Amino acid sequence: MIQFLYQYVNKGSFRTLSFILAIILTLVFLFNFNQFSTQLRTANPFLVLFILWGGVCAWIHGIGFEIKHTFWKAIFSPYFGYFSFLSLIVLHYS
Repeated sequence: MIQFLYQYVNKGSFRTLSFILAIILTLVFLFNFNQFSTQLRTANPFLVLFILWGGVCAWIHGIGFEIKHTFWKAIFSPYFGYFSFLSLIVLHYS
């Protein structure tokens, strides 16, 4: 099941999307550090880890790193990265 889901997003357009989303999150973090850290200071620590984990998943998938083992494909699935970005946008603008 994990192999099938991973092969579905293992295409150039999804990798480009992951790379662009990873760059955006990194730039938001680096260039808006004071406000970003102030907002994250009051946030739930698990939410912060979820955001960072999603960024790591997006970087791994966007750069094109090929994961061999199914366990690591499940841990660093691009779906988690997309879900974290989507939830970050919803939480930030609501």
